[in-house]
Amino acid sequence: MRVADVMGPGTALSRALGGYEPREGQLRMAQAVERALEIERPLFVEAGTGTGKTLAYLIPAALSGKKVIISTGTRALQDQIMSKDLPLVAQVLAPHGIRFRSAMMKGLSNYLCRRRFQELRETEAHRFALEMDLVHIEKWVPGSRTGDRVELSMLPDDSRAWFAVQSSTDTRIGKGCPYNDDCFVTQMKQEAEEADVVVVNHHLFFADLALRRGMAGSQLGGGRRADMASVIPAYDAVIFDEAHQLEDVATTFFGVRASSARVDALVRDALRTLTAAGRGEARGMLDRVEHAAHAFFRALPASRTAAGDLESRRPLTGQELEGPTYELFLKLLAAVDALATYADLFAREESIALIARRAGDLKRDLQQIVEGARAIGRGNPEDDEDPQALRNVAWVETREKSVAIGSSPVHVGGLLRGALFDRVSAVICTSATLATAGGFHFAKARLGATPDAEELVVASPFDYGSRAGFYVARDLPEPTNPAFEAAAAERIIELVEMTKGGAFVLATSNRAMKNLCGILRGRLREPILLQGEAPKQILLARFRELGNAVLVATMSFWEGVDVPGHALRLVVLDKIPFAVPTDPLVASRSAEVERQGGNPFSQYSVPAAAILLKQGFGRLLRTRKDGGVIALLDRRATTKGYGRMLLSSLPPARRLGTMDDVRAFWRELALLE
Repeated sequence: MRVADVMGPGTALSRALGGYEPREGQLRMAQAVERALEIERPLFVEAGTGTGKTLAYLIPAALSGKKVIISTGTRALQDQIMSKDLPLVAQVLAPHGIRFRSAMMKGLSNYLCRRRFQELRETEAHRFALEMDLVHIEKWVPGSRTGDRVELSMLPDDSRAWFAVQSSTDTRIGKGCPYNDDCFVTQMKQEAEEADVVVVNHHLFFADLALRRGMAGSQLGGGRRADMASVIPAYDAVIFDEAHQLEDVATTFFGVRASSARVDALVRDALRTLTAAGRGEARGMLDRVEHAAHAFFRALPASRTAAGDLESRRPLTGQELEGPTYELFLKLLAAVDALATYADLFAREESIALIARRAGDLKRDLQQIVEGARAIGRGNPEDDEDPQALRNVAWVETREKSVAIGSSPVHVGGLLRGALFDRVSAVICTSATLATAGGFHFAKARLGATPDAEELVVASPFDYGSRAGFYVARDLPEPTNPAFEAAAAERIIELVEMTKGGAFVLATSNRAMKNLCGILRGRLREPILLQGEAPKQILLARFRELGNAVLVATMSFWEGVDVPGHALRLVVLDKIPFAVPTDPLVASRSAEVERQGGNPFSQYSVPAAAILLKQGFGRLLRTRKDGGVIALLDRRATTKGYGRMLLSSLPPARRLGTMDDVRAFWRELALLE
């Protein structure tokens, strides 16, 4: 059976979907996916909003007869595919006698660990501290089939009780666990083994890929064990949705990371495990690990911007890892090694053996990061000529409650070429934002695909020309001008007053987000919601409910956010979303392009910004009936040479040059309603 027999007028799909409208682009994409799976070739597809790309890859996957992994950008999309889309595909194919099995796999932290849950219930001090959330969990566990925390809608995202009972590679014992037969994770893996279509997310996929390459370390929480040689069962093909995220996710999992939070978690779990085993004398040793970690991480000063804000990540130089700081590092290493050695003495108990492995993994990761950074810091006369000198970059990342150090690959393309594209018969990458300037050269190069990989661009079926207006504020100061922020706030107020709310105001930095929010709250009557003041899903639910709210947010709301209908009718982007040039990965990748004789700004920074800009642009139209204005307050899109490439990558919305044009378009749009 072919996809054309299933999709289109008069087919089972049209009968299953009420109000079905044929989508020529959806069928073209489905046929391209069908062909890629048959001839076992990589495929890149940009499918504009409204194409129906999910069904366009699920139906050929189900028909292929292959074991297919579907990897998504978010857990929310995983849940949607499993609860809505795959049941529809099964319904459509059943009359043709086609049956397939599907399963979903999430990261281990999404599943309850029965052993940790029982230990927590038996520890009164922990019960008292976590009482309210633990009551919810205790009531839920007996009736849960999956152990997936998505079923616990009442539990806050930052629940300490869930953190204390969640599964992870740090806490899994394996077959020696007394709860192994009833383990939610074991059950999840068994179902995936038997399935034809397995739905995962990018983080889990690349965690598995790193394990297969023997590179698993801190990104998985340690646990380099034979029984964890892979997470996902063997497969024939993989389809990546939201594939524009792959480089960032792969960079995380092919790198190494060690943080103060990781040490704290190890100490906390070791104290619980060793105390339960009657090894109370270990407390002093654990205190030494904790104190040594805090001293070392505090010795790594956080860099700050000109405005005084913490920078999330900066280079970790060899020079700052000399002298007193290196002595603190050696003390931390010795303390962690002592814990690993001590726990190994009692390794006959699986829970203690796990602590030994975690401590050993932490020691190796710390050594790899610090010694690697020191080696680069000492310098090598040949480094300037050696392309391998830029293979990895060391960094330090400062957050509000923790400090981390790490080492990341500058370019993951070579790694992905060998680990993925050369190994898997068919790799299909799709997203609403994957092409730049109409082609896939940038995406293919960053991900390591061969230039001759198949490609397809499917335009959105939405009428952008009449339903969406795109305004670039040419009369505002440039973003580097100190007067920009105040002028941008005034323009946002004008726009919001015109639309009477229903706006996303998306900033490219936390500082700008907070400053803009402060100004808007003092000037607008509409409700102002701020990212961080409540969990993301609660903010979105509140935004939809109010209908006239203004949500001020940063990059986490630029993509993967779906607000169809009149509640969202204005999207304001403060600046072109260029990556921070001082970020160590950005700086190193730019240096790599320059080393190869290219222009890092035009070949790396601009294409990457174009994809992000298109993501922010894509928040506005989610259905055929949606309409509104997208406003970019960065005049450089029209005054700089690179602006042409940026604008050519965007959907064909009506171009608006002045606020008078915007108001005229808004009146015209009102007449269409």
